Amino acid sequence: MKLPKKNILISIAAIAIGVSIGQHFNIFPFFQFANSEENIKKNPKQNMGYLTCASLSERSKDFLKNHYLFRNFDNELSIRTLEMFIKLLDPGKLYFTQDDITEFTKQEQDLYKNINNIDCRFISGEDGIYERYKKRLDEATAFATAALKEKQDFTKDEYIETDRKKIEWAKSSAELKERWRKTIKFIVLNMKESDDIDKIKSRLTRRYEMIKKDIKNRSTDEVYALFLNAFALSLDPHSSFLTPIDNDQFQQDFSLKFVGIGATLKSIDGYTIIDAIVPGGAAAKDGRLKKNDKIVAVDSGDSSGIQDVIEMDLGKVVQLIRGKEGTNVKLVILRKEIDGKMNRFNVILKRAIVQVKDNEAKSDILSINNKKIGIINLPSFYIDYKGCQENPRTCRSSSNDMYREIKKLKTAKVDGIVVDLRRNGGGDLSETQKIVGLFIKNPIVTLVEDKDRQVRTLDFEANIPPYTGPLAIIVSKYTASASEILSGAVQDYGRGYILGNSRTFGKGTVQTVFEIAGTGGRATDGAIHVTIAKFFRPSGKSNQEKGVLSDIIIPDIIEATEIGEKEYDYALPYTTIKPSRDFKPEKDLSDVIPKLQKLSTARVEKSPEFKKIIDTIDKAKKDKNTLVSLKENKETNKNIADKSDKIKSGKMLVDNGKMKNSSKSGKDKDIEKEVKKESFKMKSEDYGISVEDEDSMEFSSKVIRKNDIQLKESAQILIDSINLTANNKKE
Repeated sequence: MKLPKKNILISIAAIAIGVSIGQHFNIFPFFQFANSEENIKKNPKQNMGYLTCASLSERSKDFLKNHYLFRNFDNELSIRTLEMFIKLLDPGKLYFTQDDITEFTKQEQDLYKNINNIDCRFISGEDGIYERYKKRLDEATAFATAALKEKQDFTKDEYIETDRKKIEWAKSSAELKERWRKTIKFIVLNMKESDDIDKIKSRLTRRYEMIKKDIKNRSTDEVYALFLNAFALSLDPHSSFLTPIDNDQFQQDFSLKFVGIGATLKSIDGYTIIDAIVPGGAAAKDGRLKKNDKIVAVDSGDSSGIQDVIEMDLGKVVQLIRGKEGTNVKLVILRKEIDGKMNRFNVILKRAIVQVKDNEAKSDILSINNKKIGIINLPSFYIDYKGCQENPRTCRSSSNDMYREIKKLKTAKVDGIVVDLRRNGGGDLSETQKIVGLFIKNPIVTLVEDKDRQVRTLDFEANIPPYTGPLAIIVSKYTASASEILSGAVQDYGRGYILGNSRTFGKGTVQTVFEIAGTGGRATDGAIHVTIAKFFRPSGKSNQEKGVLSDIIIPDIIEATEIGEKEYDYALPYTTIKPSRDFKPEKDLSDVIPKLQKLSTARVEKSPEFKKIIDTIDKAKKDKNTLVSLKENKETNKNIADKSDKIKSGKMLVDNGKMKNSSKSGKDKDIEKEVKKESFKMKSEDYGISVEDEDSMEFSSKVIRKNDIQLKESAQILIDSINLTANNKKE
């Protein structure tokens, strides 16, 4: 069956963090949208009848026809798919027992045969996995209800494991019952500071009954969609299936016209996790939320009270957090602190809209020892597609804005430039090409290898790059996809130094979205989002899993965190290809880097601030504790009480793990035509200056934070390189 519509959509990151190739290039992470209950009420037929067992079989074949690595639905994919299906049904290991899992695994060898033969009884039949799930749901609801009737003792010394990977499947119903007792106690403890315990228990009782009703009333389409997503995720972490409603929501969200707190969310093992903080949003301005914080309860401010969100569909959590502009939302946060302790606290934020200019490239100047270093912060590779189609030289885009900032810094006669990509999760690939061309003469930007192992070269014509002076890129483990293409090109060409965390995120795959022709009066029957290629650096190296390795590591707390592509289930492996025939490095920096490392190490060792960071990193790496105390700590809660007076406005960009750049969605058929050529060329004439407002030619005081010792050290390293070059010339 053909997939008649092919849409390439834009987004971070997560960090959803990938590269899309087709009508628009992009780099972003992707996670499934949960169906919106409100949308289903408005469009009761939209999410019905779109996926039968026969079409499920066809969709699995569509994935395999287009996937970069897999061609056949075989035993390996059967084992993976079953594992992912069980994980999607029971991420917290609160429903199934070990006996259930043992029984399910007996079917894994026949799974692919059943799908190919259009036999889905093992999924939704009377003796299927989903029917067993509903039975276990009845038992779990009874366990939860019984635990809610008990009086919890919050003075007792006991703990709950929050890392679901460390939890084994329960061996008996009694073990499951005890697991639910602790889970309910944990949930009530998260909520009790904000409300009366009796009200909390009453609300939770109703919630679990609603969950049971919702799951039991799921249509066969929804169950098949869940299974198809399990199949997609068994291919790699960035492939997925979108239902019709999910696809509509996915399309609409690229308008960036919704209101919230300014954070992207993802769901892992039943927890809603903050995947990224959006520059300019309420969360960024408030400053208390951090990446990887777990949201365990939400008070949406609509008089419904505090609601536990552990095990809740991500789409429903998003609905609770979103709301009218100017209204407040309260989040209960669980965070693992750098000392290894689990901390619980509340944050109240005011919902608002993020302005595009809050998320655009900005610059400032850092003066050290009579040297002026320009700092450019690039939060994403964004583009206003519609505006750039009409007037590419004056539209809002990351390349135009970067060009503007470089001109400002050159006018100010800076001695060198540091580009800050530490929070950049990616964006548009054509913008990436242009930005690489700002710094490198006629660069090979990246090589794209498709499923047939055909390699296309994406290059850029820039005979005289706008900036040819000293250059450094500061990165982190959050630096992903398009950012890794820029960092990798700068490193391969010897054009500048890569500084910061030991490595970047490690996302080196390419995705595209195929819309499925609609039936039953629907515009579409959903869409498949599939990994179709890998991208490689000019040298033939891959960023996949390993990321871009820094030339010089600058100590940072982020180093202690387990973040990156390699943390995902079934991430594609690291591979290499032959370098581009036209690739010729500009410089060899291998002799200079050890000298710069020595100078940097000497400064770091003398710095009390860096010493504290190094000690904390060492301690955090040793302490892998993920246990949370179920004992109430009133003093801690008091110290981290809500700071309502510090509430500021912002906007939440939530796309189930996708970080979006501040751009407008659009289509560009010319780009798709160009991609099909052996070489995708762009020219420096494409640069322009963005439409200037009153302060667009001013430097930004927000670029250099007062206590950003890592950024200051990166500037000092660049100054060292300038001085070494000057000394060599004198000799």
